[in-house]
Amino acid sequence: MLNIDIIEKKYGTEIILNNVCLSVDKPGIYGLVGKNGQGKTTLFRCVLGLEKYKGQCQFNAENTNLQNIAWCPSEPSIYEELTAVEFYDFYANLLDVKSPFREYLFELPKDKLIKGFSTGMRKKVYLNAVFQRQYSVYLLDEPFNGLDLESNYTLIQDLKEKAKESIVIISSHIIDVLYQNCEKIWVINNKELVEFESVNYSQIQQVLFGVK
Repeated sequence: MLNIDIIEKKYGTEIILNNVCLSVDKPGIYGLVGKNGQGKTTLFRCVLGLEKYKGQCQFNAENTNLQNIAWCPSEPSIYEELTAVEFYDFYANLLDVKSPFREYLFELPKDKLIKGFSTGMRKKVYLNAVFQRQYSVYLLDEPFNGLDLESNYTLIQDLKEKAKESIVIISSHIIDVLYQNCEKIWVINNKELVEFESVNYSQIQQVLFGVK
């Protein structure tokens, strides 16, 4: 079970998240939405132990961190002077991934430096690196940004497979994709979290934009 309990997260004197609590007790795809600056990425970083906050986040009674949760940020940092294959090796060594999975989701040039790659290709490199091992929890921040239509389809189909055994939480501005694939969606609004079941997704835009 994934338990996220963020009592308070501040930057200086400004409260970013307040009493953000959620629990996920079964595999599946789940969504996280909110306007820019509402704290979606901050929430993920708290769960990963990359930010200090009041509270506790655990998976199966163990504190969550980069070793036990897959993480893909919206704008991944990649060493441009490496090839894709060299970056896969670097990432596996960095997180001490044992027996990395080498059948990559996306096909990419093997002998070209990453500095010559487009934004979408860089996102594919990072996703390939993250997916070199299986995780029980995946946190993906705007994973569809920069990808073409076919690559987005490939990614969501792969995430559906992962979600048969793992918890996959996606933050995305492409709400229709979340509506179609998520068992629940959480909306961050005014520093707090509101949970929606699929039967109530039509109410999300009311919370976000104040429209019916």
